[in-house]
Amino acid sequence: MLYFVKDGTIHTFPPSANCTASREKEQLRDTIPTDVKECPYCMHRWPKDE
Repeated sequence: MLYFVKDGTIHTFPPSANCTASREKEQLRDTIPTDVKECPYCMHRWPKDE
């Protein structure tokens, strides 16, 4: 699975249907950095689950 970071938030590529982010010139990566927030729509992790 590929990911991209936009405005400090990580998203899957292609983004989930509910996500409003779109990849422009962001680098695609296959790892998740530790210093970013996760998009709840793309990463399927809701804040109440943590």
